[in-house]
Amino acid sequence: MRGWQSKFPVPLRLEHEKFPGASSTRNAGAKVASGDYVIFIDNDILTEPDFLKRHVEALRKHPNSWINGQVMNLPEQENSIFGQFRKLFYPTFAVTEETREISGITGQNLSLPRQQFLQLDGFDRDFYSGEDNELAMRGRKQFGIKTLLVPSIVVIHNDWAGWTFEDFCLRQRIYARTEFFSWKRYGDEHPRLLLVKENLPSDWRKDSVKSLFRKQVKQFLGNDVSQKILLRFCALLERSPALRPVLWCFYKLALAGAINRGFREGREQFLENQLAQ
Repeated sequence: MRGWQSKFPVPLRLEHEKFPGASSTRNAGAKVASGDYVIFIDNDILTEPDFLKRHVEALRKHPNSWINGQVMNLPEQENSIFGQFRKLFYPTFAVTEETREISGITGQNLSLPRQQFLQLDGFDRDFYSGEDNELAMRGRKQFGIKTLLVPSIVVIHNDWAGWTFEDFCLRQRIYARTEFFSWKRYGDEHPRLLLVKENLPSDWRKDSVKSLFRKQVKQFLGNDVSQKILLRFCALLERSPALRPVLWCFYKLALAGAINRGFREGREQFLENQLAQ
């Protein structure tokens, strides 16, 4: 740590936070910071030399706005067969494109006024995913802020879930565990309301025949045996680029099952917590 402090171009301070999770650690850092703005990245992020300068310039240019830069994976990850599929969900923009307003944000490359962050009590540590979008919802309600994407502010993400499709499915399963909790708190204001409705338990009184069928299929795709078969089959298809359209279809089936599995796990945990109170 002392070696980093001596080489770092600005004062560097290490804070220990007892409560686990990204939300708690980011909150702890913001509390001891002394500047006008806070800038958040993850622990596996590479930045350009003028990263801080670009964020500060964007914040000053756009008052009462929060700034998100772009997050790109390592070239080795982006160029793989799985990486090309993933870019369909997380498209990148040319760095020359203009700033645009966005609805969702990511704490991997985010800046905002420190006082606003503190007045909102920071990230909600009850969220172990989606905490950044939840914070933005409160920011819009309380301060009327805008969330902006500045494509020229780029970071490279050495993503643990960016190497294999199996790891990517695991991440989506983990992330989906928070969705039911978030929906119970915000109802129809939930930013991924469609995902929630598609993964709620079947309701034979309200759901259409098509919706009932889709829910049953997703639940089947999310069980242990189905996930293992789908992931192994995807791994085989990855060896044959000629079958890429088929692989894309099986990727989507496996992802739908992983998300449904995580959503059901989160719902069950929420209901258990309710009973325990």
